[in-house]
Amino acid sequence: MEAYASVAFTPQKIQAELSNPNSHFFFAMLDGEITGYLKLNYCHAQTEFQDPAAVEIERIYVLAEYHGKKIGHQFIDFTLKAATDKHLQYVWLGVWEHNLKAIAFYEKHGFEVFSSHEFVLGSDKQTDLLMRKAILSSSKPKA
Repeated sequence: MEAYASVAFTPQKIQAELSNPNSHFFFAMLDGEITGYLKLNYCHAQTEFQDPAAVEIERIYVLAEYHGKKIGHQFIDFTLKAATDKHLQYVWLGVWEHNLKAIAFYEKHGFEVFSSHEFVLGSDKQTDLLMRKAILSSSKPKA
């Protein structure tokens, strides 16, 4: 995990992510404290498909002491509303196959596994499950 964090969270990498107009960051606040954050990727910022009809949840992080406070649920609801408002077809994400708590959380919100991919964490080969949820839109975008 340290090897991943040393590459994924460098100041240069974070600056590049913040500067990308297709990546959007949102923060959960409670009593003036940041309790978690959400990173959504649109179009070419997506890590896999770069599908303009979708949004990727790349990260949902909630501080451990705030688990059980429904912050993750609010992030999911926020993402689904944003996808609906933008008339997107689906929301997708990747989750480590052994993170059973997160998988159950996403399944509770209607996400289903549709594929997987391998990645290297340090020197270990790992598998992410790719999950998605279709967006049911009652209206089509106007031409």
